Amino acid sequence: MKTLKIVLAAMLISSCAYRNSSEETNKFSDQFGKDDFNYKGSYVWAFDLMGGEQVSTHTFYPDSISYTMKGKVYSTDYTMKKLSYQKEKNKWIGEDEDNIVYVLFFKEKTDSTLTIYKHKCKTNGLGEAFNFAIPAPDATDDHGWNVYALNHDETRDILPISGHFYNAEKELTIGDAQIIYNQKNVKKMSFHVGERRWVGRHDDEYLQVFFKSLNVEDSVQLSIVWSDNLEALYSTKYKSVNNWETYARR
Repeated sequence: MKTLKIVLAAMLISSCAYRNSSEETNKFSDQFGKDDFNYKGSYVWAFDLMGGEQVSTHTFYPDSISYTMKGKVYSTDYTMKKLSYQKEKNKWIGEDEDNIVYVLFFKEKTDSTLTIYKHKCKTNGLGEAFNFAIPAPDATDDHGWNVYALNHDETRDILPISGHFYNAEKELTIGDAQIIYNQKNVKKMSFHVGERRWVGRHDDEYLQVFFKSLNVEDSVQLSIVWSDNLEALYSTKYKSVNNWETYARR
């Protein structure tokens, strides 16, 4: 379990990152967006991991964003000082107390929710931040886009696909709380919409399902892997998957 916690913590943050300097801040100062940042309040995203809840919170201020992550797998807190905000792109750049630079993008703001993409600049600080373009809507890097809410109870990721699917002799019944795969009932442990990853457990085995897309009509492309090594499953990245199969509705 100790090893697994270390691996999962590494998935949430990188232990190594480029540290910004005052010289670099001065070098890029003419590129800083000068728009006022008017978002307010604490936005929360809660998700299941290893049978427990992780709670990620961004609290917005005009000149900074405070961040906390709480849970049994990983916990942290830091404040990012605003360096740049471009309202037209909804692109915010800041640095924390350790001079590590972050880029945040915002979209689909409602009265109670906000979708956030967050990138930690690991190799080139502000240079990396200014070159970092708005991610695609289905991006999976950096854990993808995630919906944060003012109300904690609105934040749980729900698998938006359900029904019966077949591939030759293989059959699959998909639901958020349970997937039945070749007559094995697999109970949900977690679903992460930004990574399009569902993980469940059947007896002492774990099932990982990646979804090529969450917009499904007559068929769905899936990567399905059984393992008794939960650490290995959670360490798998979407872009490394190459065992896609198409399952059709009947």
